Amino acid sequence: MTERTGDNDNTDFDSWDDEQEAHSEAIRELVLDYLDANDVDEGTAVFGLIEIALSIAMSGYVMSTEKPSAGGLQMELDRLAKDITDLIREAKRGAKQFVEETVAALEEQDAPEGGNA
Repeated sequence: MTERTGDNDNTDFDSWDDEQEAHSEAIRELVLDYLDANDVDEGTAVFGLIEIALSIAMSGYVMSTEKPSAGGLQMELDRLAKDITDLIREAKRGAKQFVEETVAALEEQDAPEGGNA
C-alpha cells in the first residue's frame, strides 16, 4: 500500500505527495461528475467508494506479492485500516475549518451577483 513507509529519504516525499494529490483530485472530479449526473446520494457514494478502495487494495496485494497469503492480506488490510484511521483523525482536527470554509463557499455561491439580497 504505502510505498513510503520506512523511507527516511524525504527528497521524493514532496513529489510523491504532489502526485498523490493530483491523482486524488482527478479521481474526485470523475466521481463527483458521476454522482451529479446519476443523482447518487452521499451515503451510497461513500460506502461504494470504500468498497472499491478495499477491492483495489486487496487485488493490489495479490498482484504485487510473489506468494500472497491470507495472513499477508490481513496484515495489509491492517495497514490500510491504520492509514484510514489516520486520515479520519486529520479530518477531525480540521473539522471546524472545513465547515467554516464550506459554509462560506456555499453562501458565496448562493449570493446574488450584484451583492443586494
